[in-house]
Amino acid sequence: MKKLFFACVAVLAFTSCSTSVSYTATTGKSAASLLSATVADLEVSPERVSATITPSKAIQRGGEENVKQAVEQEALKNGNYDLLVDPEFTITRSGFKKKITSITVSGRPARFKNFRSLNDSVWCNPVFRLTYKNAKSSGSTRRFFK
Repeated sequence: MKKLFFACVAVLAFTSCSTSVSYTATTGKSAASLLSATVADLEVSPERVSATITPSKAIQRGGEENVKQAVEQEALKNGNYDLLVDPEFTITRSGFKKKITSITVSGRPARFKNFRSLNDSVWCNPVFRLTYKNAKSSGSTRRFFK
């Protein structure tokens, strides 16, 4: 009888200790308008680069996109490049859970150059002004000219 009593107490103790946690995040609507913008030219290298890595468990915990980002960083590490244009991934998976054992990326490295602000010639363009939406006016088109 004592064994049955202790078994019931143990079962009740384990079932009553479960907790449920949920996290939510919302973003408030903020009025933002385009005050100034920066544009740049993209210089793409004519030759392709490639890199292969065997991702560690820490990298794999971030998911497939994290693994892809890690191999892109490895491909861009040798040169002074900012991004990989037209990347092609080759992923090798194995095991029951289909874990990524190796990943190869190939693409053209590129760098940003000639940073500049949008000048008045862009703002004077009526087509650009008609398509610009101001966040303060809740999506309505803002007109700058008569």
